[in-house]
Amino acid sequence: MGRLDFPTWYGVGSYGGLACCMLAAGAVAAYALLRHRGTPRQLARTVLVCLVAGCLSLVTIWWGQNRLDLYGPSLANGEVTFWLAWTALAGWFLPLGMLAGYVTLTGPQIPEGLAAAHGAPSDRHVSALDDPARRREPLGAGRPWGALVPLEGEDTAATIALTRELTLLGREYDNDIVIDDDRTSRHHAELRWEHGHVQLVDRGSMNGTLLNQQTVRRTAPLKSGDILELGAQRYRFELIAAPNATGADGETRKMRRATQMASAPPSPSLVLVALAGVPAGARWELAQDVTSIGRDEERQVCLPHDSVSRLHAQIVRQRSGYYVADLNSSNGTFVNEEPVTAPRPLRAGDVLRCGEIVLRCEPSVPQPEPASPLQLGPVESPVWPVLGTEEEAAPLARRRHDLAVQTPAPAPLLPHQPTVVIVPSGTNSDAAHDAP
Repeated sequence: MGRLDFPTWYGVGSYGGLACCMLAAGAVAAYALLRHRGTPRQLARTVLVCLVAGCLSLVTIWWGQNRLDLYGPSLANGEVTFWLAWTALAGWFLPLGMLAGYVTLTGPQIPEGLAAAHGAPSDRHVSALDDPARRREPLGAGRPWGALVPLEGEDTAATIALTRELTLLGREYDNDIVIDDDRTSRHHAELRWEHGHVQLVDRGSMNGTLLNQQTVRRTAPLKSGDILELGAQRYRFELIAAPNATGADGETRKMRRATQMASAPPSPSLVLVALAGVPAGARWELAQDVTSIGRDEERQVCLPHDSVSRLHAQIVRQRSGYYVADLNSSNGTFVNEEPVTAPRPLRAGDVLRCGEIVLRCEPSVPQPEPASPLQLGPVESPVWPVLGTEEEAAPLARRRHDLAVQTPAPAPLLPHQPTVVIVPSGTNSDAAHDAP
């Protein structure tokens, strides 16, 4: 094969530069569409520069056909050098530089609804870092309206409480929840609380946000038990505060609901009684709104057993009753031997198992105290009629004396239903016994 001459090399460079401009424009558009990067203005500017560079490459092709092919070696060195530089700059460096700059410098796209909520134009990268909702706690200082339970990573036992109206999630340290993951964008998503309703907003993340394995395009409502995926991290969302009524007649419905809740009797208190495991026979009163169960000592229901996670489960008390939820424990939570995969009601008589610890739910009914025989006093005799003569009263007096002698002394009061403690197999205890 013979060596290619200069006009052939120039033709390959000029036509290749034109193709490079077209491919760069298409690559920028595809990247912006698939990865949700850059604003519409940035995308239009980059594509326009690539198209202009393609038009300039057409000029170099015209020069090669009308000057270089006809006059060849008779052309001046300065003219040839000028058109070589033109071809390299317009056909190669400019489109490739615009493509590289768009990929590395542009930020995530911001949805139009989010931009309007912040009062900024939709073609501008809007940041929620200065939003005052990040500092407002709608239910009061430190009172959470929801929680995120990590399902991946080393901190699966750490529940993240959500107390503010706006919560930012991302890789940068200026977020409210920092996710140290390369697949998570710098400002990946946000959670918005408004009158008891929670919205998940994807902030144009590179790898997207999934809700129950479905891609979130703009915003999506959240409910308790939903699974969020941000990059390689997965979380379960738990809603603690119940949503309030909204709309034109929202205040009327709020007052009606408040009246109904005030008139409705509160749910009776429950007591957890340990039946099997360690410690057997212990009792815990579920008097708080949220009761945590785990192996750590700071939990309201501390179960120091290896089968129980550090933060195993939680019980939420509402006016409609008690609800138990598993907090991604290692050995699971079961109610009547059914696994707890979502918050479910907990009633008196149910058997709750956390790992190998078995607890029974009992109603919190005050037990009558045993009365002392010294406090009983004498038994009062019935009232007998008084007759007029001694002959008529004598038989009745003898009968009253006989009844008083035959009446036994009252026995002390005892609990009518003792608590049965089941000792697990493998212990040194002899047998199950009853505990009052």
